[in-house]
Amino acid sequence: MLSKSCVYALRAIIFIAHNAREEAKIGIKEIAQELDLPVHYLGKILQQLTKHKIIQSIKGPNGGFYLDRESKQVRLIKVIEVMDGLDVFFQCGLGLNNCSEEHPCPLHDNFKVYRDGLYTLFSTTSIADLANKIDEGNAFIQNFPSKLKDSLK
Repeated sequence: MLSKSCVYALRAIIFIAHNAREEAKIGIKEIAQELDLPVHYLGKILQQLTKHKIIQSIKGPNGGFYLDRESKQVRLIKVIEVMDGLDVFFQCGLGLNNCSEEHPCPLHDNFKVYRDGLYTLFSTTSIADLANKIDEGNAFIQNFPSKLKDSLK
């Protein structure tokens, strides 16, 4: 449903919210390494998020990325809008152009429930909500290191 760029953006934002502050910014290489994302691709994503003031960045030796208090309150729907647009929340589940309430496709009623539910979830959940789950130890954002993966088998 969400593009790879959008999913990477959400992962990066949550990671930054959890690990960085204005006094202790985090660099792109560390973000990419910790999240196992391609550096150059991530750079383009972070540039777009900075341009839309969803994350903050400072250049230079003590530079990096962070989220200010206001940015942490941004709803996930804003990130999705910046990265993918909101069309996915209004499109037909079968990709038909003329599907509507008055002229529904066979999947319309069932698909609409989930599509609308996701829209509500993304519209009511902030970056801080997800970062707090990590802070509380109730969720994670990073993949397991290879050694840890092997020990779990």
